[in-house]
Order: sequence, then structure tokens, then C-alpha cells
Amino acid sequence: MAALEGVPMRMTVFEAGIGQEPQPAAELADLRWISGHGRDVLLAPAVRDHVLPLLRQGGLMAS
Repeated sequence: MAALEGVPMRMTVFEAGIGQEPQPAAELADLRWISGHGRDVLLAPAVRDHVLPLLRQGGLMAS
């Protein structure tokens, strides 16, 4: 369920390889790698509660 609207939503997550370190461009002023555990990063509830646990479970992200 969408946190603000309270309606069902569908998310699609893609896995991709990269050939070099990503750099911010266009509308991105900054970017950084995160673990998903840091308290200084605010994540949407769907990402925090569903996407990150699935990535960790699949071995695609450190626990």
C-alpha cells in the first residue's frame, strides 16, 4: 500500500551492472551508496520495508 495515498501500488526493481562509479548529473545534485541501515537516510516505507529486505534475502545487498 502506498504510504500517503493508502492505495495499492506496484513497484518494479531492476538489477543492473555498472562499469564505472556513478556520478551525479541532470537533476541529481548528489548520490552515495547506502546500506539501508543508516539513520541519516530517509527512505520511502515501501523501499525500507519491502524492497531492501527482499534484496538482502536474495543476497543482492549486505545484511
